[in-house]
Amino acid sequence: MASKHLTSFLTTPHRIASSLDWKKLTGSVLSMDISNKRIGLCLSFHPALGESPIQLEDIPLHLSTHNGKRTLSSHIIQSLQQVAQEHKVCGVVVAWPLQRDGRMGAPCGKVLHALDSLVEHSAFLTPNRPFCLWDGSHVQAELPDSWGRCSAYGKDYTLNQEQHVASQEHYVPATNMVASDIWNDFCRTHWPELYQREQEQQRKPSESLYSDYDDEYMEDDARLVALV
Repeated sequence: MASKHLTSFLTTPHRIASSLDWKKLTGSVLSMDISNKRIGLCLSFHPALGESPIQLEDIPLHLSTHNGKRTLSSHIIQSLQQVAQEHKVCGVVVAWPLQRDGRMGAPCGKVLHALDSLVEHSAFLTPNRPFCLWDGSHVQAELPDSWGRCSAYGKDYTLNQEQHVASQEHYVPATNMVASDIWNDFCRTHWPELYQREQEQQRKPSESLYSDYDDEYMEDDARLVALV
């Protein structure tokens, strides 16, 4: 469960998008995917600017002990704060790895633990730099009825194998998204027209290349016909 302090910096995805609209020319959004061994980062700008996202170098996930608690290492905290300050990050989109049935599992707990550590030991998240949780798989959890009944509770997730490891089988995210995938999905959801236009512009260079090749091929064909 997230701490009360952490939830004070949690906001909706719509607010992150609105903040970037407001700071279109100067601000940026940082996408994060937090796993067991690393933190993936992608720095993105407003899609209207036509600038490609910047895939930053992954930060190895190392924990240290502080007052008897396991927290993120100082190197991770300093690296994230440096990125936020240098690029005027106005919001953070964090991958939310829900399970296939739409419920939270161990991966979500690890994400919250890392964010709690950031809030407790740094100024990376602030009221002016909030974060949102983004489920790229868009899983719809089945809610219990008025009697507390839910068919998801009775589903059999048993795998056909001889050896079973609970930590690897029960907590399987619906999808594993890297930071750049998170931004693409976030952008497609909040600025669909701008996202589509950007995708078309990215396809044009390759289409132009094939067009030039076809024209050259036709010219060669014409020369051969003339010689014959």
